[in-house]
Amino acid sequence: METWLIESSKILEKARNLSDEEKKVFRYFLENISVGDLRAVMDLNRKGIKNSIQIIETLVSNGLLERGNYCYSLPYNLRVYISIQGPPDI
Repeated sequence: METWLIESSKILEKARNLSDEEKKVFRYFLENISVGDLRAVMDLNRKGIKNSIQIIETLVSNGLLERGNYCYSLPYNLRVYISIQGPPDI
């Protein structure tokens, strides 16, 4: 089995145990794989997500998102998964 598939499965399993608000933020990143930090906060606030920065940081600390230079992205293995199989349903 491919490494990206195994690692993606682990990430998605963690995502299934998120709170409703955390799932909304994670789904946002499934649709927008890599987003500038300011844009992500503005978009999530427009969607009615309270404490978007705190939720993003929680997702980063749990390995569900990665912090780049002024952006947030899905982890590499999940990006590969999406490019091959499309966005997963969580």
